[in-house]
Amino acid sequence: MTALPHSHTSTELPQAHRPRPGGSFDATAITFAAMGLFDALTGDQRARVLLPHEDPGRTHWNFLPESGRAGLPLGELDRHQEALAHRLIAESMSIPAYARLVQVMTNEHVLRELNRPVFGHIAPTFRDARGYFFTFFGQPQPDTTWGWRLVGHHLSVNVTVVDGDLVNVTPFLLGAEPARFGPFRILGEEEDAAFTLLDSLTGSQQQRTVIHSKPPADFVTRTVTSIGEVEYPAYHGVGRRDAMITDEDRKALAYFRAHPRGCRAGDLSPTQRGHFDALLALFVERARPGLVGYEMDRIAAAGGVEELHFAWAGGTSIEQPHYFRIQGPVTLVEFDNAEDNANHVHSVWRDPSNDFGADLLIQHHLEHDHTGSHEDREEAPGPHSGEREGEAT
Repeated sequence: MTALPHSHTSTELPQAHRPRPGGSFDATAITFAAMGLFDALTGDQRARVLLPHEDPGRTHWNFLPESGRAGLPLGELDRHQEALAHRLIAESMSIPAYARLVQVMTNEHVLRELNRPVFGHIAPTFRDARGYFFTFFGQPQPDTTWGWRLVGHHLSVNVTVVDGDLVNVTPFLLGAEPARFGPFRILGEEEDAAFTLLDSLTGSQQQRTVIHSKPPADFVTRTVTSIGEVEYPAYHGVGRRDAMITDEDRKALAYFRAHPRGCRAGDLSPTQRGHFDALLALFVERARPGLVGYEMDRIAAAGGVEELHFAWAGGTSIEQPHYFRIQGPVTLVEFDNAEDNANHVHSVWRDPSNDFGADLLIQHHLEHDHTGSHEDREEAPGPHSGEREGEAT
């Protein structure tokens, strides 16, 4: 029998089939979970849940109750479909982050009852534990670029998969109203860690760290599509007037991308640095465990954790309205507890250069040939960098 010819005599994989350095199956696991959900949907549900990856609505991540949302609400899924949706959510992040997310949605049951004296019978129409909208941006398939979003009251999770290989999970927002009630203190670990760090600072360090005596009503960068060089907080929360700030307050609280304010992590003592690292981890480790190293590598490449800054505004006890942020070139964490007498929390983790996978998409286009043999592959541009969405708070 004539032997079949072999194109490769080496036992090594061809270069094109070798895993990239640091590569993993994170994108594949997320994609397969998404495919399972998509395939379980009916034709009508697929038509409602699926938008093109380049759809302008991709970067509209407002977390307040609003009418006319795109996507498919969890409340319209059957039990099997909803379980598959939760499988995708859990697969896309760490289990502690998933637990917080589930609590945020469940907290709507509590808020509905607390709101009844004010809103009466209409409270259930916008305090709904299953009123969270799922959207796919591009159909999930292996080796493609696509994304998914889950958004609703106090929740906005945005995941982007680039070329079936790289994953981005920002913006990642969780909030809670009330922040403390009965067994619920959903973001209490993050809040306590921030106070531990603040309390460990010396008098002179606290003077550098506390940038203003009054906190913003909401996080300073709001839900803009992409973070600009300078951002100012809103005057008050949307639909609320219990945490008003002035023009002078806005200037004092402003975000300057090139000039982070507060205390530099590299100037902290070893004990203080341990507190800082623990606080940072509570946000970066919202990502799926296999992706945390990649996020930390991005921070290292942008100057390292040493160049991150910790800033505070407002009161220095938990009963007083307060706010903090961690800021660096590729990292922004904001946490505010200013409304409802310091019992209404918003927290967000963003990447000023890579929200919605913008930097990954640019990197992908630079490293891959999108002409010739690849021209039939659907590629999507990044978010519209100059666009600004409404200033929801």
